[in-house]
Amino acid sequence: MQTIAKTMAARPMTSITLAAMLLLVSVGITEVAGDGSKSTGSSKGNDMARVGDLVVEVCKNMSSDILKNKVHFDEEPCISVLRSDNRSAVAKDHGDLAIVAFDILEHHSKEIASKIDSLLHSLKVHNWTERALQFCVADYAAVLHTIPLCRNIFLDVKPLGTKAGYQDAIVALECVDRLGVATSDCNSWMINNWDYNQVDIFFDVTRHVSLAWGLIEMATDTLDDHSTW
Repeated sequence: MQTIAKTMAARPMTSITLAAMLLLVSVGITEVAGDGSKSTGSSKGNDMARVGDLVVEVCKNMSSDILKNKVHFDEEPCISVLRSDNRSAVAKDHGDLAIVAFDILEHHSKEIASKIDSLLHSLKVHNWTERALQFCVADYAAVLHTIPLCRNIFLDVKPLGTKAGYQDAIVALECVDRLGVATSDCNSWMINNWDYNQVDIFFDVTRHVSLAWGLIEMATDTLDDHSTW
């Protein structure tokens, strides 16, 4: 396995640059939804309902190149994940959605940790699948220990919003980076030592980590493209 060292961003992207790019995506949502020539009837109504929808805006950002491929999340699955928690409907800003994302991530991580334990105990032979699952047990123990820490670190930063200092935002992102590294390590073990057609359930957790990462970037107008997973 390759050991990856965390490299901190040498120089931050200025908040005005990230904010400007996010604004362009937001304007694009409004223009598409508001152009009657592009939709009629019920489809027009559905598009109009998306105007000003924070979840849609976030997921368009997550599916674009604005936040780099490291945190890419396809738009429709992203929307589905966030809307699985009713709090997303009343979220006032990216920070509120980041908290929702952390809680969804924790719930899903617990489900996968339970799945890993079940798979491990059902094995009848000692093989590489067993070894992979043992590494995943360790990885998810770290994940479940770290998520509350990351959530609390972000709660300290959240009230500052886009006025958060670069170092404050980076500490929150550094914590999430640990989650990405741990889940990706499990992914690597499972993709090589388990049923390839079923491994996507593990990659889903890493996508949820990406969502939390992207939302912190949006909430703080801080772009750190040095994630190591």
